[in-house]
Amino acid sequence: MKFLRFNLFLFFIFSSIFSQNKEKILFVGNSFTFYWNLPSIVESMAAEKEIFLDIHQSTAGGASLKQHWVGDKNLNTKKLIESGDYSTIILQDYSSNPLLKTKESNEYFNRFIQLVKSNQGQPIIYGTWMFPSISSKKYKGSDPIQNALKPISTKTNTPIAPVGTAFRLFQEKHPEIPIFTSDNKHPSAVGSYLAACIFYKILTGKSPLGLSRRFERKDEYGKKIFLMMVEKGVATKCQTIVDEIFLK
Repeated sequence: MKFLRFNLFLFFIFSSIFSQNKEKILFVGNSFTFYWNLPSIVESMAAEKEIFLDIHQSTAGGASLKQHWVGDKNLNTKKLIESGDYSTIILQDYSSNPLLKTKESNEYFNRFIQLVKSNQGQPIIYGTWMFPSISSKKYKGSDPIQNALKPISTKTNTPIAPVGTAFRLFQEKHPEIPIFTSDNKHPSAVGSYLAACIFYKILTGKSPLGLSRRFERKDEYGKKIFLMMVEKGVATKCQTIVDEIFLK
């Protein structure tokens, strides 16, 4: 039932983006957002299906939503949102904050969500993943971070992008494929591809099945730059996990 409601949300957000001719999307976060060119990969996935989104980011390594709010690390996130240029804003807090600094995390999610809505935007909460250094602690439920985010999601009527759920399911089904880098925290190329499939589904309303396994662009001199590449079979596994999440 919860994903039926989420699929209805996808229909409305997708219709809103294109009916208003406002296709600018803003990712707010830190390295969990910018690793492996995640925002650009989502934009490229959509473009492959002739859905043209203009995706931007306001990110800094290790940044929390509180730091985004007060303007630490030379961030100007609030001004970007206040411009009213963005139809959808994806909000990501510091990875462990929803669990370890729940009060602060909820406060700044709430502040940003209200700011986004007051500027006619649609907020989305980026539900990040558990990783070994925090997974070793005992938390209730299969997706502790998603669970920790549910109260603020419910209070503000803001959907959660279930990236953490996708990571858990992928690790359960394909433990032989690493979705973390050597630090066992940040996403590998596979992890970021998996996250990109979640956001592609949310922002376009379309299944990720059949998307390419690699994405490239040209620089200002016309030279090809590879943004990301994963094995074909791995890409299919990521796409299938995401499709299954939204069909539940």
